[in-house]
Amino acid sequence: MENFLPALLIIGGVIYKIYTEYQKEQEKARRRMPQVPPPTPPVTSEQRPEPNVIEPTVSIPTPINKTERLRDIPKEVKKITDERLAEANRKKAAMKVVPEMEEEDDVVPFDLRKAVIQSAILNRPYP
Repeated sequence: MENFLPALLIIGGVIYKIYTEYQKEQEKARRRMPQVPPPTPPVTSEQRPEPNVIEPTVSIPTPINKTERLRDIPKEVKKITDERLAEANRKKAAMKVVPEMEEEDDVVPFDLRKAVIQSAILNRPYP
């Protein structure tokens, strides 16, 4: 019971120190954050001002047909793009090749007796 008061003071001091450090960190965080104005109260329909309607003066570009775009491309560029497309098509065609099925004539004969003998030779128990 006699050590109760010093222990209580030590615990109180630790808690106070943690609290002051927390406040310092909060102050640093407030300095780092930009100043945000307080939120404005919601405006009711009676208080809303009429918005100013501005007509757009930007013209919408007309779409260009694909054939018109292709006429503007130089011959060198067309040649290179055609070569690339041809190469891509060749690669796709090579990927689509179906592997041939093995015919029954090409089947390798399997002799179980021979396999057991070879296995015994390879896995010979040493004395």
